[in-house]
Amino acid sequence: MYENFLIFFGVVCTINIGYYLVFSKFVFSKHQKSTEVIDKVSVLVYIKNQEKELPNFLAQIKNQSHTNYELVLINNASYDNTLQILEAYAKENSNATIVDVENNEAFWGSKKYALTLGIKKAKHQKLLFTTPEVEICSSQWIGEMQKLCTEDKQFVLGYVNFKKTKGIGNSILRYNRLLTNLYNFGWAAVNKPFIAWEANYGYTSELFFENNGFSTHMNEQTGAEDLFVQQVTTAKNVALATSANTNIRVTSSLKDWVNKRANQIKHYKATTKFALGLLYFSQVLFWVLAIVGGILFQEPFVYLFIGLRFLIVGLVVGKAALKFSEKEVIYLFPLWELTSIYLQILIFMKNLFSKSA
Repeated sequence: MYENFLIFFGVVCTINIGYYLVFSKFVFSKHQKSTEVIDKVSVLVYIKNQEKELPNFLAQIKNQSHTNYELVLINNASYDNTLQILEAYAKENSNATIVDVENNEAFWGSKKYALTLGIKKAKHQKLLFTTPEVEICSSQWIGEMQKLCTEDKQFVLGYVNFKKTKGIGNSILRYNRLLTNLYNFGWAAVNKPFIAWEANYGYTSELFFENNGFSTHMNEQTGAEDLFVQQVTTAKNVALATSANTNIRVTSSLKDWVNKRANQIKHYKATTKFALGLLYFSQVLFWVLAIVGGILFQEPFVYLFIGLRFLIVGLVVGKAALKFSEKEVIYLFPLWELTSIYLQILIFMKNLFSKSA
């Protein structure tokens, strides 16, 4: 019985460790070099009833050191005071352009339709996307992101995590978002990314129009970023923005995060769902077998597998946390991993018993 358990446990550990060895190519690489070219860039901001967030956001944008940019403010049929705030800002800032999207029968409330109008309105080839609720971590954000966008790297993948606040809940959220970024950036380093955060990414208008924009999935209400990144990226045309100067932070509750992740996973390709599912399943099995093996057998090889797995996974996750300036969330690494597994099971169950988006 012990021999069979050990073989099975070894296979599970090997699968789990194998994923993190793949991700290690990304975490132990240097930050990608950017050009020194200071190009013009269009910053597109998708806005929907966000009068409360706009004053702080517009102040952050004005504080950017890169001044050669156009600000395209896409107001998607807001019914609060959003439009009035944007008009007042545009009146005082000549680099601001408002795209006021009105609802129509064909594209009622469609984010993709609104973004398409904004992209068509943008004057410059380099496009950078964000939203008003963000905390921009550096005054060099626009400048550093646009430098990564080149003739070869036409899609720039930015890092987004949650704002740092007190409490265990915030640490859990930030750890889970760190893992999602690790998996996404790590997979992009060897293949291609499977998601892009709406608050921090960019691409060229040429890439958008060459691929007919969102036309293949315009009728799907969600997935403007994720479906598009899966559609247009390759193993060679993506730049990974990982320096602290390119980071963005947002606010979210645990409930909102679970709902958004559950909906986001629905947009993944079957191969991505399988790959991530196998990763999460191997994590669950590892913990179950580690506890059972530690209690029943108490043999050296069981503890050797447990120690080796924790060493490699902890090293990769820890290096990713340092790379993304998230070192505070790794101090209780095993505990956070258990909560992450629980949340992934919760998301799986939510998708299992809910209707498709």
